Amino acid sequence: MKIAVIPDVHGCLGALRTLLKAMGPAGKGRTVVQLGDFIDRGPESRACVELLMRSQASSPGGFVILRGNHEDLCIRSGMDHGALAAWIGNGGGATLRSYGRDFERLCRGDGAHLTWMKGLPLTWEHAGVLFCHAGLSLQNAQAMRTEGLLWDRPPLTRGTHVAVVCGHIPTESGRVEHRQGVFRCDLGLGHREPVELEYLELETGDQALRWTVHRLVGGAKVSGSGM
Repeated sequence: MKIAVIPDVHGCLGALRTLLKAMGPAGKGRTVVQLGDFIDRGPESRACVELLMRSQASSPGGFVILRGNHEDLCIRSGMDHGALAAWIGNGGGATLRSYGRDFERLCRGDGAHLTWMKGLPLTWEHAGVLFCHAGLSLQNAQAMRTEGLLWDRPPLTRGTHVAVVCGHIPTESGRVEHRQGVFRCDLGLGHREPVELEYLELETGDQALRWTVHRLVGGAKVSGSGM
């Protein structure tokens, strides 16, 4: 199986569209995994939510979307005033603006978008590779507590997994980074401009895990294997 990874896009619709087009459709031996944090900071959070919902619906089982800490903040902001302040302080105002008058209808109570976000998993695993939003800190490698899966920061470990794939904290290089079985994929969308788009693709099977980073400028690739 090939697994293509969409990093944190933070309301950047153009980047999301470009990545989806470059990856091709899910299904027929290809799974697409989005690592969470698709809302906040950027100007088009609502459109990103709707595109991901459509993509997932068109490829049942072949398109995995994880919950990030920003989606979690949005969910909790409707139940706790402190969480609302934390969400707004972390870029939630951009999401409110993107929804406008439809925010209460879609993202509160039994709204369709809120219900969908609540149903998103924190992790997905295939062939020993763990996908989660923030990665595994040394303190959380065994317990895998919810707070850590959403908020942990480097240094990270793969623990007992073949590899761990995560986003959450933009890499210093602005590129996908790999170290000791941990793939960090947050390119900095919503944090800095410009961002050179690229994505990680893993190939699992009977042999060692193989991986390729596809850069969307110039068509360059960086490949590796052996885990």
